[in-house]
Amino acid sequence: MQDNFKLITEGVLIIASSNSLKRKYKNEEFNYDFPDGISQLIFDNSIIAITNSGGDSLLVEFSMEKEVDIAEFDKVIEQSIELSENDELLILSHAEFTMICRKDGDFRNDKCWPIKFSKSLENGKYLVQIAVMDVEEEFEKYNAYFKVDINLKKISEELTTNFVCELCE
Repeated sequence: MQDNFKLITEGVLIIASSNSLKRKYKNEEFNYDFPDGISQLIFDNSIIAITNSGGDSLLVEFSMEKEVDIAEFDKVIEQSIELSENDELLILSHAEFTMICRKDGDFRNDKCWPIKFSKSLENGKYLVQIAVMDVEEEFEKYNAYFKVDINLKKISEELTTNFVCELCE
């Protein structure tokens, strides 16, 4: 998988634990009511859901343990995710997320829906920094509305509860 990729979000950027989706949807039907239908996953730090009304084409760069210079970006969102043993981090559009959840929560069950980003990571708690730069005025150069750097840092402290927020404001 690439650590740099383009993503069309369909209005919501999702960062998820693959194991949490399998646990939740193996025997439970997906609830399409957003965000209420996924609120338990959000509160449990199993997923991060970020709405995107400013344009759904993103250039995404993934990194680990990088120092994010907040002054370089228009906005930095910090939330948390917890990964279990043999878990994978997924970065998805809302459409990809919905298809996975409808297929028993296992992203490997739908071979016709390619996932742009999945990465095996050590189990534990992570601070997820989503650093956003508006590049809409340079759309022809980037073919995207936003550049988004997603950086994970392993942490030992207690996680704070996630919440749905907006990519741009």
